[in-house]
Amino acid sequence: MPRIGRPRKLATLAMLAACGAALGGCSSTPDEAADTATASSPAVSVPASPPASAPVSASAAPTDAAAPSTGSTTGPQSAKSWPDVTAVIQQWRNRPRGVGAPDAEAIHSKSTGLLNDTESRYGSGTGSKCWPQRATSLTSACAGNAAKAAETARTSLSWIAHEDPGAFTTLRGHADKVIKAAETYASRSCANAPAAPADREACWEAGHTVAQAYDRLRDGFNAALQAR
Repeated sequence: MPRIGRPRKLATLAMLAACGAALGGCSSTPDEAADTATASSPAVSVPASPPASAPVSASAAPTDAAAPSTGSTTGPQSAKSWPDVTAVIQQWRNRPRGVGAPDAEAIHSKSTGLLNDTESRYGSGTGSKCWPQRATSLTSACAGNAAKAAETARTSLSWIAHEDPGAFTTLRGHADKVIKAAETYASRSCANAPAAPADREACWEAGHTVAQAYDRLRDGFNAALQAR
């Protein structure tokens, strides 16, 4: 057996002791153990490139086609401009006074709540779904508004049914016009967007009056305060 120097001999003994404790024995020299450790170390596999992200399916990506369809809630709209309600209200100021109603003030106060509530719910003027330049002007949305406007006009007339025929003349005129407009809208099937240009114009004309219904009725109650 070759002679082993003291430092090397001590290292060998330390190694043998470590091997004996961990493995129950070891027969390699320090140099052989180093070579064996190097050879037996498991190789770490490194992928050539990071894994590609999973593709996003077409249905998961937002597109314009995914937007909800408006269906029959929209339709053709008038291309011409329509006058606002200032063209038809307060014309009574230039007319002579008629028959005054003793309870005009009380009826006017009662009308305030009715008109404010219905107007806030169904809209008025350009805010109404019946306004000719809106895409809802020839749809069932306007038909519902027209029916409600006619109902409100009839309620207004019922409140003055006991009055002298010469009183509330402005209100009577406005209410009659609103009711006739709603009837025209229904009789011409305006909610189905008729194809004939003449029918569409008649529908838009009726819708224009319906859109101004609450302003017209309010104007009538105001006029009655001045016996007009």
